[in-house]
This record gives sequence, structure tokens and C-alpha cells, in this order.
Amino acid sequence: MPSKFVKNTLVFSIATFISRILGYVRDAVIAFVFGASYLTDAFFVAWRLPNTLRQLVAEGSFNAAFIPIYTKLKNEHPHKAQNYISSLFSYYVLILSIITFFAVIFSKILVLVLAPGFSKNPQILETASNLVKIVFPYLILIGIVSFFTAVLNTKDRFFIPAVSPALLNLSFIAFAFFLSSHFGIYSLAFGALFGGLLQVLLTFFLFKKEGFKINFTFKFIDEIKTTLNRLLPAFASFGVSQFGFVVDTILASLIMAGAISYLYYANRIFQLPIGVFAIGLGNALLVSLSKYYAEKNQNAFDKDLNNGIRIAVVISLPASIGMIVLGKEIIEILFQRGQFSQTDASYTYQALIGYAVGLLFYTLTRPFKSAFFAKEDVKTPLYSTIAGILGSILFAVIFVFILNLGVFGLALASSTAGIISLIYLYYFYNGLVNKKAFLVTFFKSALGSFFMAIVIYALKPFINNKFVLVFLGILVAIFVYFSVLILLKEDIVKNLLRRRFK
Repeated sequence: MPSKFVKNTLVFSIATFISRILGYVRDAVIAFVFGASYLTDAFFVAWRLPNTLRQLVAEGSFNAAFIPIYTKLKNEHPHKAQNYISSLFSYYVLILSIITFFAVIFSKILVLVLAPGFSKNPQILETASNLVKIVFPYLILIGIVSFFTAVLNTKDRFFIPAVSPALLNLSFIAFAFFLSSHFGIYSLAFGALFGGLLQVLLTFFLFKKEGFKINFTFKFIDEIKTTLNRLLPAFASFGVSQFGFVVDTILASLIMAGAISYLYYANRIFQLPIGVFAIGLGNALLVSLSKYYAEKNQNAFDKDLNNGIRIAVVISLPASIGMIVLGKEIIEILFQRGQFSQTDASYTYQALIGYAVGLLFYTLTRPFKSAFFAKEDVKTPLYSTIAGILGSILFAVIFVFILNLGVFGLALASSTAGIISLIYLYYFYNGLVNKKAFLVTFFKSALGSFFMAIVIYALKPFINNKFVLVFLGILVAIFVYFSVLILLKEDIVKNLLRRRFK
């Protein structure tokens, strides 16, 4: 198995894990200081707007449009590749600035579109609108970070860019603790801007250290047009989970006070394996697949893709089961204190179960999307996302307004988007997918996950302390799961271990 993309995936995952842990500390602080109310709903709606775009920009979409073109230029015309970077950066920042300008001007309309339920409470609507005006410029900052990150990824530099969100989380924590008494919920918006500035400074330092430079220029070369044409479908194709969550937010604003917050907290836990692993897998695969496609090395292309698909199963399936088995205790540990009640924890857990159902499918879309983007096909991933969004909207209406499943139904509908998107990608992918190897790996992972869940349920009656149960349960679960895979001679795990100890 080629080791380059596996190594890059692991490096990215470690860095992201560090920042995500601080992210949970951040969310615990927000829950402690502000709880779950219309006030936090207002902030999460305001933050959802630039943060959704941030996730579209920073979690693979810009890489998908940029890396294949830059890799080809660097191999054939190095000087032109440098001009391409400078020109693209200038247009990219200009576009993000225009989007931000109009978002600030029409902030109240955006809030009403995203959370129509706020129209019933003018005070909350005004608060959310003001928060949008403060926090939306974060989009420009994180857009710059995503640009530097994409360029650095082409040099196999994954750790520093992936760990940079830790600075955002530290900024949130500091501003919530020390400025909330003066600025209330607005302290979180100020914390977002300051954290974004820190991220820019960190990634720019590494960008310069690697020998890259930026000259502002609006010279329009053919590759700029090609990149811009690919960016919009790339944003959409990587945004199935984000768009699904936007739909959830709109409907949640109509259900009950706190519903938006419950979905936010549950989604934060759900995003851990996606952020730590799936995004890193997709980005690392995109780099290696783009290289093999440019070299016309189809065998290496197919081998990396199939290994990526199987690794996605090995990691995401037990993570999904783990969130269901230990999710209630994890939520209580992270959030149930201060203004966050047991009722809040219960609703959050219901949402987490709904999201967990779709984890495997969301993760599996990443390798397929990387394959399409490496082949410079942006339309198929886009159409898969559109199919997923339409499906999630339909199921959300059914689950919430017909079956009355509440926040669980909203999260479950979001999971159907991942399922539909994966089916679409698989159906239209014309490369080699080793179905037998996939099914064998899936069966072994499912068996390992089953025994893992049985052991955790067996431990619960004997451990009263939730902290001990969660941390010991996770360690035991990892040991049991991978022990089963080793006993079943799962070669993905064997190869990783062999290379590690070698």
C-alpha cells in the first residue's frame, strides 16, 4: 500500500484532533456560560452563515479546484505556477470580500432565511442580525487560511495548517470567559474574528518559510478562469453535510427554543471523526490521486483509492457505533453543567444518534469525491450533492412534520443526504472499485464494532463515574475493535502496523 497519502492522513488527523479537543473545551465553555436558549440560538445562526462557507472553503473544496491545476502547472511551467498563485489569491480575496459586504448589508434577511422562526421575536432577530455583521468578516480570514493551506498541502505540509483552528478555539474560550460579562453573547463574535486573524498569521509564516510569495495582481490567465469555474461546484459538492445542517437549522427554528443549539452541540461531536479523519483522508488522497492522474499511472490511482475507501470503513464504522453507545455520557461530560440542563443533554443525544447513522456514508463520499476532482470532474460531485440536499429536505419534512420525530428526525434526515450522495457517486464512478475487498473489510469492521459495543454495554453497570466510563470505555473499545480486526487478519490494519513497527 502506498504510504504517502496514509502518512499525510495520519499527520492531518493528529493535528486536527488537537484542535478538535480544544473545540470541545470551547463548546463546553459556551454551554457553561450561556446554556441553550434563544440567545445561543441567535449566535449559532449568525455563526452558521460564515462557518458553513468556511467549511465549504477550508475542508477540501478549494483544494479540489486548486491542487490538480497547480500540480500540472508546477510540473510543466514552474514560473507560470507562481503567477497563477498570485493572481488566484487576488481574485479569491476579492470575491470573498464582495460576499462579506453583501452579507453584512443584508444580514437581517439572511437570518430570516436561515431561521424564519426568529420573526416571532424581534429582539432575537435584531441580536442575530448584529452578530452576523460582526462575525461574517471571518470568512475573508479563513478564506486566506484555506488558500495558504492548499498551497502548503502540495508540499506535503499538513500539520501546521490542520492545527491552526486550535488558535480559533483558544480565542473563543478566552473571550467567553473574560469578556462575556462586558459584551454578553457578542464576546463570541469578537473571539471568532481574533481567532481568524491568528490563523492567518500562523499559516502565512509557514507559507513564507516554504519559499512561496504573493504579489497582488489581477492579471487574468486561462487557469484562473478554469479554477473559478470549478470553485462553485466544488463548494457545493463538499457541502452536503453543511447544507443539510442549514436545512436542519431552518426547520429547528420552527420547533422549540434551544433546538438549534441541540443540533449544534450534537453536530460538533459528529464532526469529530469527519474533521479528524475524513477531511484529512480526502485532502491527502486528492494530492496523491492528482499526481497519479497527471502521470497517467492508473494502477497506482486505483490502488490508493481502494485503500482509502477501506480505511474509511475501518475508522468510521466503529466511530458511529461508539457515538451511539457512549454518546449520552460524552454529552453529559462535555456540556451538562452551568446553564446546560439534563433535558438539554437528552435532546442533544437524540440529535447525535440521528447524525451517527450517516457517519459511514459521509466518510465514504470523501475518497470518491477526491477521485472525481483529481480527474478534473467537478460536475458529478456537484450533482451528487444536489441529490443529497433534495433528499434530506424531503425526509426532514416527513420526519419532523409528519412523524413528529423532532431534533432526532432533523439529524436523521441530514444522514439521508450522505447516503443518497454516496449512492450517486458510486453509480457514476467508472474506475475500478474492488467490491470484494470492500465487503470483506466492511464485514470484519462490523464484527469488530459489534464486539466493541457488547463490551462497553457490559462495563456500564460496574462503573458509576461517567468520566471513568467514557475514557476507559474508549480505550477498551479501541483495544477490542482492533484486536478483532487483527484476529480476522484484516490486511489494511496489518499493513499499517507492519509499516509502523518497521
